[in-house]
Amino acid sequence: MGDATDQDRFAEVFLPHLVDAFRLARWLAGSRADAEDIVQECFLRFHRARPEEAVRSLKAYLGTITARLSFNRLRDQRARRETYVGEWLPEPIATADEPGVKAEDVSFALLMVLERLSPIERVIFVLRSAFDFNFAEIGKVVGRDAAVCRKAFSRARLRVLAEKPRFSVPRERHLALVRGFSEATRGQDLNRLVSLLHENAVLHGDGGGKALTAKKPIIGGPAVAQFVLAATRARPAGTFVTEIDLNGAPGLVLRWEEPGKVAAALLFETDGERIRSIFSIANPDKLAALSLALRQQPTSDRN
Repeated sequence: MGDATDQDRFAEVFLPHLVDAFRLARWLAGSRADAEDIVQECFLRFHRARPEEAVRSLKAYLGTITARLSFNRLRDQRARRETYVGEWLPEPIATADEPGVKAEDVSFALLMVLERLSPIERVIFVLRSAFDFNFAEIGKVVGRDAAVCRKAFSRARLRVLAEKPRFSVPRERHLALVRGFSEATRGQDLNRLVSLLHENAVLHGDGGGKALTAKKPIIGGPAVAQFVLAATRARPAGTFVTEIDLNGAPGLVLRWEEPGKVAAALLFETDGERIRSIFSIANPDKLAALSLALRQQPTSDRN
């Protein structure tokens, strides 16, 4: 791969584009670990490329390579989900201390909508709407002509618009509901918890067969409240709950005494008056990046 000087020179050229490549890979592949692997492979391919292949438009060259690798990873993920235990939810992202991550890019509601798209629809939609690729460039990534990509984008855009959240909730109100939920569960206050939940509230759980959680959505405010309180009573010794920004909104994490280690993450969708959806991610594979982000955070805020 060349001597140290060559590697330093390639790294110097590549690094200014690293944030954009990582952001693109994370948008498409959906996890930090996958995005890191993709960016590393992109760098290796860039390092091996002939100079004339990359220099004509370095940004476009790196963007195309990153998108192709992400598309391949996304298709592999979809194949693995056929044997996944329980419901598949997106990976939670700590956003308060990640200046390179925009909250609107990783809102949980948007990621949930993207999860419902096919791999090719997701790639086409993201490349066009978030990264301004033209349809000819997108066609080179997904192996389709521009006209097909244009039609796929229109379909995906209609789905995203139809399924996007109906409510724009002030942060202060969202935070108040999350804190009320935390206080009610800590105090085992069934009546208060039910009052905070919409009558048709839904609890979604993702343990991936590696952690205890609801394997199917639990529907209805009273049923959700009873499940949450039972789960709280069964909470392992040596764990505590911390308030944290997840995917650009207030959420909660269940942490072990070991610094930074996360047992579960809870994200909330509200209409400003009540909690409509709770997303509980306990699969340790999806909590690794969050655990890393929290490793240096003080552990004094606990309940």
